[in-house]
Amino acid sequence: MSKITQYSTIGALMSGHFAGEFSLNTRHSPKLFGLGCSCGISGEITVSKGEFWEATAGESLHHLKDSHLPFLQVTEFEAENSFETTDIDDENLEQRLMEKLPINNIFLAVNVKSCFEEMVIRRPQRDESQTRTVKEMADVQQVDTHKAITGQLIGFWTPELFGRVSVPGFHFHFLSEDHKISGHVLSFKAANAVVDYQVKDTIEISNPRSEAYQKLDIDIAELDELISHVEK
Repeated sequence: MSKITQYSTIGALMSGHFAGEFSLNTRHSPKLFGLGCSCGISGEITVSKGEFWEATAGESLHHLKDSHLPFLQVTEFEAENSFETTDIDDENLEQRLMEKLPINNIFLAVNVKSCFEEMVIRRPQRDESQTRTVKEMADVQQVDTHKAITGQLIGFWTPELFGRVSVPGFHFHFLSEDHKISGHVLSFKAANAVVDYQVKDTIEISNPRSEAYQKLDIDIAELDELISHVEK
């Protein structure tokens, strides 16, 4: 089983460290799968088959090839486990997976493919100044509802125990089959779907190395509430 590789943490991102320090200027495996965000949280990044897609409000979905990111969570994904299901949504997916294996204390990479009856996603506005706070970004994000849209959910299940490292529970980004629509998933519904998943025994985290990160003041008391407000 391959590991999850992560650059920075959701805790650091939500605490205001969203200057891009991780370079994309390298070759990537065609199995690379995951998600992240761009500098200043100006775009939601979705990674599929080694390609990086940036979704920003008011812009067409586009490739990122030579950029720097503040947060990234990826793995080499292969469908080691798969099942078909009906009447699936964001509220019962956890239970459907729990019927296959106990997931409370493990990491999963999860890929859900369907023609979704409804898909609700959000995209941030681009911030050229990169001076706004995380809460200011969340308050101006664009939310769109799509009906009868074919595509896939790309993301991870993180145990509550690791909720300051990654988003606790499910964290999904959507990518349409025609590669025209993407974003952070708020909710979804499908009459029929295929769920592929991999158990991940290892997560490897690289912290930013900048002086700004080293001096970052993280208020743990406020962090959990902010993660819930922005990511859920």
